[in-house]
Amino acid sequence: MTGNGSESHAAYYPIRIVSAETGINAITLRAWERRYGLIEPKRTAKGHRLYTEQDIQLIKRVIALLNRGIPISQAQAMLANGEADLDTPLTAAKPSQWQHYRELLQQATQDFDDRLLASTFDEVSQFFPVELALRFLFVPFYRQLRENSTQTLGSARLCFFTSFLQARLAWRLSESGTTPEQPRILLANCTRDSEINLLLLGLLIRQLGLGATRLSGLMALEQIIPLLNECRHWPVAVLQIEATPSTERIQQLHKIAAETGCPLFVTGQSSEFDSQLRQQGLVPLGDDYQIAALNVRDIVQGMTA
Repeated sequence: MTGNGSESHAAYYPIRIVSAETGINAITLRAWERRYGLIEPKRTAKGHRLYTEQDIQLIKRVIALLNRGIPISQAQAMLANGEADLDTPLTAAKPSQWQHYRELLQQATQDFDDRLLASTFDEVSQFFPVELALRFLFVPFYRQLRENSTQTLGSARLCFFTSFLQARLAWRLSESGTTPEQPRILLANCTRDSEINLLLLGLLIRQLGLGATRLSGLMALEQIIPLLNECRHWPVAVLQIEATPSTERIQQLHKIAAETGCPLFVTGQSSEFDSQLRQQGLVPLGDDYQIAALNVRDIVQGMTA
């Protein structure tokens, strides 16, 4: 890479560092560049993208606009026209578009209106990257319904929305093809809880360039050992477990990790159990699914390097 003046002394960052710094995965960053010309990173001789500190600040400003519910195409126009001053923090003076979509979701679940729910999901998916739509809209709304499930018909509305969102996430996960050279991750739900969190994690893992195989429904822990030992398709596994796993459950998980030799990630548990799980050779994943997906990616890449 060549340059003159201050450009030759500028710091450049690879896409994985930018992704970790901004919380936006590499696939979305490349899409913003390809579809909107929003960011124009420099390239190494081998074609690898390199970003400057200005690029990172621009990405963060875009995220702030998206967080306010402004679609990416509109955010691009605002930045180009100087309506979003890059040197001045954005305020929430304008009402958030997310609030509009939350009201539509509220109305759809209140009336058990599957058509409104589907049209809202489709509209949001057209304007926002899936991980941002899930992070700022669908998952918070799901959690809100779960907190209100004790109200009249609250449980029924939670089941209605959960069934819809779970089906849409499963479809999204299945439509993302896996190439033979991609390392594959096994995703299995070992509880009777909703699979929404596991599906969300699977989507983020896919977008980081890994394959993900989901086993639908309740999976017994005793089936995991022969599955990993005999099939050899998956170098690591992500298991969804109970929020409060018993001592016996943790011992079962330790046995799986010990007998298969595979890194075993666990999700769904309360953070107070993380220390116990680590002591048993397991890798607990937290509530931030973007960071969790990056942790899975980093360990898998370390195994295959």
